Parts: sequence; structure tokens; C-alpha cells
Amino acid sequence: MNLAPLEMSVPAGDGLILKGTLTYPAPYAGADFPLAILAHQYPATRDSYAPLSLDLVQSGIATLAFDERGHGASLVSPNGPLVIDTPVGLGAEAFGTAFVSSASKVGFARIDDDILRVASWGANQNFIDSTRLALVGASIGGSGVLLAAGKLPTLRAVATLGAAGAPAFGPDGPGRIRQSLEKLQMPCFLASSREDPFEAGRNVTTWSRDLTHVTGRLVPGAGHAMAIYFEVRDELLQFLRHALGVLQ
Repeated sequence: MNLAPLEMSVPAGDGLILKGTLTYPAPYAGADFPLAILAHQYPATRDSYAPLSLDLVQSGIATLAFDERGHGASLVSPNGPLVIDTPVGLGAEAFGTAFVSSASKVGFARIDDDILRVASWGANQNFIDSTRLALVGASIGGSGVLLAAGKLPTLRAVATLGAAGAPAFGPDGPGRIRQSLEKLQMPCFLASSREDPFEAGRNVTTWSRDLTHVTGRLVPGAGHAMAIYFEVRDELLQFLRHALGVLQ
């Protein structure tokens, strides 16, 4: 039986309250578990990570999935509700319009700082080994974890699924992500579909080029972010287990 999940409530730098759920493996005497912090894609919630979270917990890795700003339960700010726009229509144009509007209104440029605050909260909870942390991000969450990674000294690994939306962190966002990866010392796993509609495939190629500590993985098709999870599942789980020192 697993421990009951812990519900997180963490203030962001601008006062918005970030909500999340920390899920533990079954406890045993003296156990301190590694922790994976999970940053989701737009427009989604922490629940989009349910398949990965279940697989990690069954592997002996605790997970902290949180609702990014303006999503799910992370809506309460000092100035009232802060809520993303969602696409009105099914095409890429509708998605792009809503994403750009949300990035400005909700402040997607703060997501990397939000991730740092969430990770710090998680690392200080009971049963967590703060020296064995990993960041996992999908789409805009993927860009966020790549920017946050260099500020967490005990980080063991970074993994992304369809990392995209980097310009939401500023015009230099894509370049800063590449620079961050060049400076990182821990192993990184960047995955995307080849025909990802939000240029995540190109990001994998560009950001991983000539970096021996970065594994780039491209799969067929145009699935975005967590849509490709089951195509890279075994490789991703093996990567995280190895990086976090979990024997299977």
C-alpha cells in the first residue's frame, strides 16, 4: 500500500498559488525515495501525467505533479483568478492564438521559476532523498524544466516529451535552453515525434546536437508531448531509473 498523497500549495514569485500532488511508493523503514517533478503541457493539468506517475511510483520513485499557472487548481492570484485561454476550434491556428494569449496573460515566462519552487518544496518532504531529483516536462513544461535545471545543484536528470513553446520565455528562450543544456553535467533525455506540429522535433535535434550527455529521441508521426509517452515509455523509464539509482 502506498502512502496517502500529499497535496502541495506553494506560492509563486508573483503570489499565485501553485497546487500539486506528491505521490509516494510504499514506505519501508529508513526509506528515502528519489523524486521526479512533473511539469505538464498546455492546456492540461497534473492529471495528464497519470500513466507516467503510476509507472514511476511502481518503480520506487516518488512523483510531484503540479498544475502550472493558470491551469487546473493553480488559479488563485493576489489579483483574482488567473486562467489560461483555451483554443476555440480544432486547428493549429486556434491553438496558437490561445497559447500566445495565455502566455502573456498568465505569465508563462515564470514557469521555470515556478518549477524551482515546486522542486524545493518536494525535496524537503518526508521520505524524499533531496540528492536524487529529476525534472520531467512536456511541451511548455519541457522548455521550463530545461531552463530550471541549471539552478538545482542536486538534480540527477532531465527528461522532456515534445519540449516546445520556448519563445514564451522571451525571444531568446530557445537560445537560452541550448546554453543551459551545454552547461548541464547530468544526463538529459529529449524526445519528440518527427513531425511534431509545434517544432519539438526540430528542438530535439538543435538542442542535443554535439552534446554527449544529451540523448535525442525522435519517433514517427506527429504526436505531441504526452501523446508519445507509450512510444518512448520503456526507454524513458530506464533512463530515469538509472539516473536516480533505482534498481529493477
